[in-house]
Amino acid sequence: MDEKTKVLVTGATGFIGRHLVEELSKSGEYNILCTTRKLSRATFLKKFGAKIIQADITEKYSLEKVFNQKIDIVFHCAGYVANSNAELLYKINVLGTENICDLSLKSGVKRVVYTSSVAVVSGNREVPLTEDLPFKATNIYGESKVEAERKALEYRKKGLKIVIVRPPIVYGEDEPHMMRFMLFLLKYRLLPLIDNGQNKFHLAYVKNVVKLMIYSLGNEGFLEGAFFIADKEVLSSKEVFIAMCKGIRAKPPLNIPNCLKAALMPLPYVGKKLNFFTRDMIYSTKRIEKLGFNFPYSGEYSIPKSAKELFYGKN
Repeated sequence: MDEKTKVLVTGATGFIGRHLVEELSKSGEYNILCTTRKLSRATFLKKFGAKIIQADITEKYSLEKVFNQKIDIVFHCAGYVANSNAELLYKINVLGTENICDLSLKSGVKRVVYTSSVAVVSGNREVPLTEDLPFKATNIYGESKVEAERKALEYRKKGLKIVIVRPPIVYGEDEPHMMRFMLFLLKYRLLPLIDNGQNKFHLAYVKNVVKLMIYSLGNEGFLEGAFFIADKEVLSSKEVFIAMCKGIRAKPPLNIPNCLKAALMPLPYVGKKLNFFTRDMIYSTKRIEKLGFNFPYSGEYSIPKSAKELFYGKN
């Protein structure tokens, strides 16, 4: 008789999802099922002992065959992150989350861990941001995650045991979005510091994120409210960029003169990008620390390591 806990991971081919599958596989305690729309994209997950099932979270009928397999735990990592298509954002982030919650409740899933985002409260100006602030998004991606969280909270009221985690910008050795481009700019000193890089730039290492997600399975305290998961250290953008430069053996970034900053800030596109590095982005981690979570990786270790492997490849 197979007594392993049966775990479903949605979005397993994504950045957080694939790290989660790898981490789950290490203990040998889980039978891991992964949903994907295209089987060819998920074959690499088989090396972690995962079973791949073709299904689409936006099509409820395709998920029913998955939940018929008596799932114990669901990690719902699937989502659409591009801030450009409101229809897709709603379909995947909101409707997809509702489908997962509904089937989890009906089939008696013991716990769901839902990956939300700090974007649901990032429009608030408090420093640091805390989880109990009102929903306030700054773009259509954030708005879709707000609606998705509301769905999750509705199902919690109906009896679903659901954990809601909110990571900020997540980085790691194989981060597929912005980090590689940032490293290219830093290598050739094309990414300057604004205001000498004094603003706080709170990030989350992907391995800290998945450790917290798994840790949340064994603590009832995670079934109330929502939880930020960011690195323990709150670094300035200067400290982050210097750590990245250390990993790729590059010179430290230059500082943009105030006169040039004043000329660039009014420009529609450039000003918006620069403004990102002028405000503090800090997320309180007191709630997860109070529940006993210890951060296994420090930024001092993980930022240079991630930068080195992204830029030069894994040795």
